[in-house]
Amino acid sequence: KISKSMEFKEILKKRVNEILKISKNKKKLSGFIIGNTSKIETKDEYFFTPIRTTEKMVFTGIIVFSERYAKMAAQYIDGKVNYIIVDAEKKIPPKKNGKPSNIERRVKEIIKKTKLWFFKGNDLTVDAVDILLTFLMKNDLRGIGGKKIAIIGAGNIGAKIALSMVERGAKVFLTRKNFNKLKKITETLNSIKPIYTKEKILPIKKNLVAMKSADIIIGATNGKPVIDKEILSKIKKRSIIVDVGKGTVYKDALSFAIKKKINIYRVDISAALNGFINKSLMIEKMKLEKLSRRKIRGETLVSGGLLGDYEEIIVDNVSKPTLIYGMSDGHGDFLRTLSENQKSRVLKMRNFFKNKY
Repeated sequence: KISKSMEFKEILKKRVNEILKISKNKKKLSGFIIGNTSKIETKDEYFFTPIRTTEKMVFTGIIVFSERYAKMAAQYIDGKVNYIIVDAEKKIPPKKNGKPSNIERRVKEIIKKTKLWFFKGNDLTVDAVDILLTFLMKNDLRGIGGKKIAIIGAGNIGAKIALSMVERGAKVFLTRKNFNKLKKITETLNSIKPIYTKEKILPIKKNLVAMKSADIIIGATNGKPVIDKEILSKIKKRSIIVDVGKGTVYKDALSFAIKKKINIYRVDISAALNGFINKSLMIEKMKLEKLSRRKIRGETLVSGGLLGDYEEIIVDNVSKPTLIYGMSDGHGDFLRTLSENQKSRVLKMRNFFKNKY
């Protein structure tokens, strides 16, 4: 009888071979994501995610509920793919000895060959919700602003979505079983939202009250169903419903919604993940470890990624400049208006670079 570990390794091997084949054919990078969650969906300690293809990369991955399979995956895939992308959020419970679990550290200890990136899975989900709602609201003059949004579940993701939505000018109704904790959460979120944002996040005791007049309903519980037939029969017509927590809609409610032609959207992080990959590749090209200063012909050049002092000239590459971005104001921005002397100094450096490089 094949052991669980052997079975895992066989599936892992097959998945990695598949993405390597696809990435080679499509001439894209290969990647493997190791995520973690507190939501146990199977009797096993892991599940594999679908193979996805983005603009730059082909990847698959696993979501784990303990360190064990994250370590096994890291040991096998090191050196086989271009990138290993690890969820740095600490979501899985502590070990039996009470020590905290740490997927990020365990993988770091193992990987020696493949390049490592780190991300926060919940933040990608929040970005994905924002992208989806922005797209759905694209023909509305005000967009998300002024809409009533009910978020059922004020956990990490629900609270972050609430802040994102109120920042866009939405009136947000937030629910949670523990109402005292909910009031503290909403008070905190309202205290850090932009000063001139008129709308607020309101704590609501009952889910139905929150959802009844909402333009957008977001299920953000940890997989616990909260949206039922009764709610769907009482909400506003053309309300947008988004299942973020995967399983927040009762099965009979989904059947009812399909019958009544009510669309229930499922969050897909593909767009947000593609954005993360592109940003990470861009940061990688910047080579942060090489950001520096250099004095040349009486002027100080500074790499674009460093905070420049007053009148330092900011360039794309201190070693071999091809672009001058501007002259620093000493506060993290550019001098918007240059004096004749400053213009002359920048022009002299530009001509020097042009002749030399």
